[in-house]
Amino acid sequence: MVCPAAATAVKILRNIFGNPWVLLGLVAYCASLALLWQNKNFGRADAIAELIIFGIAFPLLAWVTTLRARPLAFEVRRSPAEMWLLFACLIAVTLYLIWGAQLSETFVSASWIIHPRSKFFVVLLRKLIVFVAIPFILFRAIFGYRWRDFGLQFAGLRALAGKHFPAVLGLSAAILLFQYFLGGGAAPLRHGEFKWSQLAIGLPLCFGWLFIEAGLVEEFFFRALLQARLAAWFKSEISGVALMALVFGLAHAPGFILRHAGLDEAIGPNPSAADSIAYALVVLSVGGIFFGIVWARTKNLFAVMFIHAATDLLPNLKEFVGIWRI
Repeated sequence: MVCPAAATAVKILRNIFGNPWVLLGLVAYCASLALLWQNKNFGRADAIAELIIFGIAFPLLAWVTTLRARPLAFEVRRSPAEMWLLFACLIAVTLYLIWGAQLSETFVSASWIIHPRSKFFVVLLRKLIVFVAIPFILFRAIFGYRWRDFGLQFAGLRALAGKHFPAVLGLSAAILLFQYFLGGGAAPLRHGEFKWSQLAIGLPLCFGWLFIEAGLVEEFFFRALLQARLAAWFKSEISGVALMALVFGLAHAPGFILRHAGLDEAIGPNPSAADSIAYALVVLSVGGIFFGIVWARTKNLFAVMFIHAATDLLPNLKEFVGIWRI
């Protein structure tokens, strides 16, 4: 007699690894890792650790903590017109990631860019325009969607203290503990570089900033807009998660290829286009999987915004405290 729990586990694994987009993602990941493995500058141990932590452990934790979660109710239509508009928005965001920051600065006073505090607001404003305002206005004007259809509902706030609380608390606590003990960005905190007053004021203020600057900006576009429609188009939440992970990595690849942004230490100076694409898939695609699972099982944008802010909190705390002189 087959154990019901075992039969359920087998069914879940069959659904996941029998999905063509999951298989495509695994093939793309393995091919990318094999390519980067030949690069002497590539941190092989770090890549394996990231795969285990962000590709397996955190997605599993996201699934477990959302077992009793119920997704918020709203409709996403399966429409070719929406997919074409979605594709146009993705192209626009990709172009922004390549040239948008430099181009937008030509329309802003140089003093605003030079001063760190005013630059904070300039960066936030342009991100909100590109990732949130323009897509929302287009989908609202053409298809009639409202904020609630992107997971921004009062019911979502109530769910944070209810069925969605285990996911928000469990994942936020896990990522903070991981960042504190193992993350390089939390080294100043571990080494006691902050005063207690700086932590008491800086932690909540930095979290609030990241809740909007990282949480709303990225999760609205990549989860509530893209993933929700990819899942609706392919009639599969698993497809939505897998495709979103691939799209998130590939959207950053052109910037890596053209500007080699942040790649010197990771894979060496002047990386090839193939290495740049492979790095985007190996590092960035894996990191977004557990966010995708939380969104798929809650449809609560507030929940993923909260977890995203917790993820970025400790690595950004030193810069935030320094800029605002807390």
